[in-house]
Amino acid sequence: MWIDQIICLIDILVWPVTIFLLILLARRPIQRLIPFIQRIRYKDFELEFSKKLAEVAADVGESSLLESEGSEERDKIYALVDVSPASAVIEAWKSLEQAAQEKVRQLAPKDETFQDPLRRPLDYLDHKGVLVPSAASATRDLRMLRNQAAHAGAGEISREDALKYAALASRIRTQIEAITELPTVMLAALTQLILGLNHLIDSRKYDDITIDEVYGWIETKSILPSLKTRAMGDIDLSLFGKEGPYSHFASFYHDQMERLAGGYAGDHGRKWGVENLGLCLLLAWSNELIQLGSGWYPNEM
Repeated sequence: MWIDQIICLIDILVWPVTIFLLILLARRPIQRLIPFIQRIRYKDFELEFSKKLAEVAADVGESSLLESEGSEERDKIYALVDVSPASAVIEAWKSLEQAAQEKVRQLAPKDETFQDPLRRPLDYLDHKGVLVPSAASATRDLRMLRNQAAHAGAGEISREDALKYAALASRIRTQIEAITELPTVMLAALTQLILGLNHLIDSRKYDDITIDEVYGWIETKSILPSLKTRAMGDIDLSLFGKEGPYSHFASFYHDQMERLAGGYAGDHGRKWGVENLGLCLLLAWSNELIQLGSGWYPNEM
């Protein structure tokens, strides 16, 4: 009887014991794999970080290493990057943001309706249209990379990438420091839209959008929603969305285009040389708003 009980007990324990032994034997090889897996993760992060930096550099132009920095600031960055490249990235972003805060403090009117411009100085300068499109886009990318650096582990950002980041941030900071006044008229929203329309025309994928169709969009005040639907993935209209810096632009744009249609409908061929493509009409009339000096006053909300 007791022999049968022992056999049953062995049957019950054999698999748990076997699994425990297998785990025990495999523990050391698994431990040896962990650094390898971490290196792969670090390498992927570093490659993505480097790739995005290269894209930003292509937009704003390559810079000599910290070419606009004074010797003290340059030495500070070099010393920090040798200790922690991620910390050097964070410090470079902080310096850029401080320059923007100082410029906003100098130039922003006391009755500014933009919510807390000193807390979001770079967004404010972008909102006012004083940053050229390439610098505005680069600033958004540098902010994203700074956030990634804040969560990066040791070794995930190379010394070279940290120095490149600092050089790009310094280049944009120099542009900000050169600003002498805020524009009375806001044109950045219009120029961003024109760039998007130009891209759609160049793709030749939307030649089927007719002039009559565009007139329909103007009549129903649905130009931007219609473009977003028709050219999904080929044009970025997020800047004009509810959460974007130009969230109030759509109503201004539709009103202005309606006025142009009311005054020049049917005369687009003679006055602007547009005979075939609806997108060309949108491009010509968007440019006309700039020519007329209409602009968009961001305080008119």
